[in-house]
Amino acid sequence: MPMEIGRKLLLSEAATLRYLRAHSEIPVPEVYDYCASSDNEIGIPFIFMSEAPGWPLSKVWKSADSSQPSLETPTKAKIISQLGKITWKLAQLRFDKIGSLYEENNSFIIKECLSRGHMMNERCSLDIARGPFTSKEEFYDSLISALSEHAEALRLSHHCFIAPVPSRSDYLSYRQYESAVDLWNDFVTIGRKIDSSDNRLDYIVAVDALHDVIQKFQLPETYPETFPLCHPDLSVNNIYVDEDYNITCIIDWAFASTIPEPMLLTPPGLPQYRDEISSELQISFIDGFIASMSESTRENPVHRYRKSLERGRVFWKLSRLLNLDSINDYPLFSTLWKFTHGPEQDLVQYFLQQRRSAHYIQLYNEVQQEDESIFKIEKDEKDYFRNKDLRHTIANKMTLMSEWKTKYTDKRLPRLREDMFVTSANLWKWVQIFIQNWEKMSW
Repeated sequence: MPMEIGRKLLLSEAATLRYLRAHSEIPVPEVYDYCASSDNEIGIPFIFMSEAPGWPLSKVWKSADSSQPSLETPTKAKIISQLGKITWKLAQLRFDKIGSLYEENNSFIIKECLSRGHMMNERCSLDIARGPFTSKEEFYDSLISALSEHAEALRLSHHCFIAPVPSRSDYLSYRQYESAVDLWNDFVTIGRKIDSSDNRLDYIVAVDALHDVIQKFQLPETYPETFPLCHPDLSVNNIYVDEDYNITCIIDWAFASTIPEPMLLTPPGLPQYRDEISSELQISFIDGFIASMSESTRENPVHRYRKSLERGRVFWKLSRLLNLDSINDYPLFSTLWKFTHGPEQDLVQYFLQQRRSAHYIQLYNEVQQEDESIFKIEKDEKDYFRNKDLRHTIANKMTLMSEWKTKYTDKRLPRLREDMFVTSANLWKWVQIFIQNWEKMSW
């Protein structure tokens, strides 16, 4: 990121930590001193803070690909319940605007929003509204604009809408998972699918549909005129615990901001923010949050909070999609679509209809101008598949099948799908079985 953005993030993180120490019981490091300018004795921007007591949760909360045993479910539930309590405490820290916290003249103020959705993945370079926002509608519109421009112009990294990255949880062994990822890489390499105009148009269609999705999500909020503070990344790397698994410190408050209440009341993603926890652990999060509410709290707010918490899983998916920090965007969007439109609505037909409209045909033609030349794509494919003849053949055949029901109405118009080919874990497993059988026959 540009140095100027780095300075803003440093100032905001320091201010957030100082505010939390002064106005809450949330365990965070103490900031002794900070400076966002390089014009100081050290010569670089810095934050001096206390050491976090305990040890990071990442040492024991093993990821799915680890050969070491992970924490037992009751211990995980204990930690998640504490995160629910911390979320309740964050819900009490309210501001009249959505944005990030800064410290000026010994007071704390809300200025432009430095959330992950506004800053990460090169989005800091986009010309979008950054707040501070006076309403949740302005905030959501800004994130949708960021996602739309991201889909249209920025690198999409591993994001292929119709070909989600394989998930470790879908495979019995890590070796099988690695093989699925290799097959996925082969598939998206053919035709450079990820940064192609076809993939970009899929994301743009999905983004445009989110306006309606968000409107149908709305629930009555306890304090709709104010916005709570939120930690941007409650991963196992940023949570410290003691020997009894009591949370001792929450670190890394860069990209923190205030947000609409429903987005706060979402279960954390563990071990990393893009990983969805089980339904059982989500209940522990809700129970921890509700248990923290004082007995004097009116029954109506408790009911409203519980209803929002129970819908938190949906907002978690929405947040992942808006920030584009997931590996399975199509399943995320499909869940949001079904939640708001019901199972009777055909998501595939919606996409096909939109892509045929005059508006998206024109947009497709514009985006297509940025596609790599066929010569460059073929050269990269040749380099990638050198000495991988079988894998090259499989990837080509799969690409041919994915485009089987695609028609060309005119050379100047985009390809018009009659169906939507979406990869899944079953597909990669079937291909793996085929390869195994082929190799046995070759012996």
